[in-house]
Amino acid sequence: MVGRIKRCRLVEGIYTPIARKAWMALVPYVDEDGAVAEVCVGTNKKNDKQYYYDRPRRKGDYHGQAPYLWCVNALLEK
Repeated sequence: MVGRIKRCRLVEGIYTPIARKAWMALVPYVDEDGAVAEVCVGTNKKNDKQYYYDRPRRKGDYHGQAPYLWCVNALLEK
């Protein structure tokens, strides 16, 4: 995703409010130590939506930390 954002600059004024709204929706999931809450633990493959819906969630799991960092980095590079 980050590579894609770097290659395709967002059009100022059109997508900026949308990106900001998305970021503001994510902020409440980050605690004061930078741990991201409600991150689904890793999964195996299964052809069943409910399997994925029922996956346990953790705070600070690295599956969620990296995408947040990529997003922050992309926003700061703007």
